[in-house]
Amino acid sequence: MGRLRVGVVGCGGAATGHAQTMASTAEFEIVALAEPSQSNLELFRSRVPMVAEVPSFASAEEMFEAVELDAITVVTPHTLHFPIVMSAIKRGLHVLCEKPLTCAAREAREIEAAAEAAGVTVMVRYQRRFDPAYTFMRETIAGGELGELRSIIITCGQRWLTGTAGTWRQDPALSGGGMLMDSGSHLADMLLWLVDRPVASVSALVDQVGSPVDINTTATVAFAGGVQGQLAVVGDLATTWMETVVVSGSAGLLRYEVEPQHPWRTGRVTFARGRSIEQRLDLPRTPDLHEAWWSAINGETPNPAPPAAGLRVAELSEAIYRSASLGETVHLDGR
Repeated sequence: MGRLRVGVVGCGGAATGHAQTMASTAEFEIVALAEPSQSNLELFRSRVPMVAEVPSFASAEEMFEAVELDAITVVTPHTLHFPIVMSAIKRGLHVLCEKPLTCAAREAREIEAAAEAAGVTVMVRYQRRFDPAYTFMRETIAGGELGELRSIIITCGQRWLTGTAGTWRQDPALSGGGMLMDSGSHLADMLLWLVDRPVASVSALVDQVGSPVDINTTATVAFAGGVQGQLAVVGDLATTWMETVVVSGSAGLLRYEVEPQHPWRTGRVTFARGRSIEQRLDLPRTPDLHEAWWSAINGETPNPAPPAAGLRVAELSEAIYRSASLGETVHLDGR
């Protein structure tokens, strides 16, 4: 396959870095933009000058009708993902979708089935799957170096409440939820990715802190086989960022943390066994997210973040919201 002709759906701030990367590589060519806001579009073109002359459209459907495409990248408000992704699949287009894939598990199941039937690659933009430290932790767990997995605790936080005030992220009709559905979705994915077992039950607390959406969330997650998990999402943090992971096994302990003022750098991971504590510096080399999408489309490697990943996060998120609403433990069917 030659260069992939890509349409960018949604030209807000989150799309900028992704578009810059694709426009700078030999594998991708951005040939169209879909964005209803003229001000967003003008700012996007100024930030990504390589696409300054690319035609733009007010909607994805208009773009689909006017431009020949191979794929799209979707960076819109969360509740708009489903119809756009489904429309692209029906047209035989590959999709790179911002997290969460969908806000509802039933929609994620529809996408999974449709993508398989159409033979297209739909990948969720869960970039921590390409982080060397998280990859090391997953490989260590899967390789049995921690012994029998006992528990995992993941905590993340940011100034989300104030940072998203007045935006679509605090509008339930567009966001589908708050901090858990937004930044927290990445860490929910990591909880599921690292443990790699079905969820048996969820017990959760949610605090909206006066917002229309969830801000602070704490969930206790029981996995098949007795592994215990905790996910804490703090949306009114007093500092820039917090992200920690503690994984305990019968033979060792993994700990991951990031520098609070530099949230987008790979964090430090330590591996403790007996009296030995190592800070691992020889972390695995991981591909760029866009490289991985390209390789999956071309059948060179498996899809590293398929619709099934988005489905599992949607199921967990629904269970968390339901548990918090009912004030009781929610039991899943182990799917």
